[in-house]
Amino acid sequence: MSNLLPQRVVVVGGGGGGLTIACELSLAGVEVTVADLPEFAGNLAPVAERGGLDMQWRTSPSDATSPSSFVAIHTISTDPVTAVQGAPLVIVCVPSYGHRRFAELLAPALTEGQTVVWVGEGGGAFSAVAASRSAGTRGVVHAETNSLPYGGAFIKGPGQVGATRKRGGTVVAALPAAATPKVAALAAEIWPWVTPAENAWEALLLNFNAIDHVPTMICNLGRIEGEGTYRIWGEGGSPGVAAVIKAVDQEYLALRGALGLSSRKGWEDYLVDQGMAPEKGATTYDTIQSSILAAVQFACGPKALEHRFVAEDVPYALVLARSIGDELNVDTPVIDGLIAIGSAASGIDYGARGRTLADWGLSGAGSAGLRAAAEEGWW
Repeated sequence: MSNLLPQRVVVVGGGGGGLTIACELSLAGVEVTVADLPEFAGNLAPVAERGGLDMQWRTSPSDATSPSSFVAIHTISTDPVTAVQGAPLVIVCVPSYGHRRFAELLAPALTEGQTVVWVGEGGGAFSAVAASRSAGTRGVVHAETNSLPYGGAFIKGPGQVGATRKRGGTVVAALPAAATPKVAALAAEIWPWVTPAENAWEALLLNFNAIDHVPTMICNLGRIEGEGTYRIWGEGGSPGVAAVIKAVDQEYLALRGALGLSSRKGWEDYLVDQGMAPEKGATTYDTIQSSILAAVQFACGPKALEHRFVAEDVPYALVLARSIGDELNVDTPVIDGLIAIGSAASGIDYGARGRTLADWGLSGAGSAGLRAAAEEGWW
């Protein structure tokens, strides 16, 4: 086992991502506890019964032929509050709509000296610090990644998980920023392809899901609400749709620039870094069509708008991006349009329901205040 990794790690979240992370840690010799709420015990029960799960490391998201192997998991718990107490390292891997709930649940149980890494779509660390301020919990380092370090991680069946490791493109940052080097080194022991972000705002605003999920869904509503399956980045990734993806990426780049972040790498560059495209094409359309995204099949149906590509990524990513734009006086017209169309199509006011800076107590902080929050890890 690595000298950097503690003997005991708690993974909060029993979905495909959390169980895959637990396997990574177990294979590294760590005693892993996987904890989730009782309402999600169905995912954990088969793992508890067998003392582990079958893990299939796939060569690509569409690979169904790679063999599976059994990985033992030390402990399963349906009491995450008790499980995290005293654990040197806690990794939380839950959807972004669960960030606030878990942040508020765990904050009173955490104590000074613990490190909590929120893995998946960004925002978890900010939610955790906001909850810590309310609970009066100080001295805990919270960190977050910009995405899962996997190109896909999903439950195949009871006690069975499949996942594809990325090659790069995943960054991590801590609150406070001074803790980032230590957290990044720790993360790299689990995922060697994870690198440090400039600060937590960079991790938050490198949101690949917001950039490529929402435009592809919203621009293909007629097809995805139909029948059968559809290659949403294949047939659905037309030159026009690719142009919308690029426009959203440019607005995210503008937000990063307004916060003083130095990297100007765009979504296409990161698609290559993650190992999802062989190289950046002459156009965004060319890059998409050469990537593994072009082969992804989407299960269409009348409830397509309930898929997380819209129901999660619009309110918890795009609405937040718009909120940051309003704070920094950065226009986000394409993001605004996608929110409006997604809301109209679904009948849900995502603007009213979504996550904003106000949820973290950062509304009105301005550019200087937002930068200070990332540096100090408190506000």
